[in-house]
Amino acid sequence: MVTKPKYYLDRRGHDLFWEFEHGKYPVVLAIGFCYLNIEKYLRRAGRKTADPSEDLRKAMTYFQEYKKLLELRSMGQLHDQGLYLALSYDNFKDREKVYLARLERLEKQIKAGEAKFL
Repeated sequence: MVTKPKYYLDRRGHDLFWEFEHGKYPVVLAIGFCYLNIEKYLRRAGRKTADPSEDLRKAMTYFQEYKKLLELRSMGQLHDQGLYLALSYDNFKDREKVYLARLERLEKQIKAGEAKFL
């Protein structure tokens, strides 16, 4: 059973997995994201709650996406365009301002009950 809650969907009905599969992010980052989430849920299983079932389902969900991304990458359907920017400290101060302003704006909107999510 796959765990994909609807609250992860954006306004167009897309979740991160859809965005990963359609090249919105460099594939190596998407693969790493899935890999690390598999590890997180495997380590957490049976520790956060007595029943490890939900964490194991989540680990399986990320494993299935991990496998799909590896396959798409091996077929040349996904790319690592933008990886340099994501991993570079060059111009980080400008990006930091944008990220922090976005977080602050979203926090204010949530508190005011006006949040418009992605």
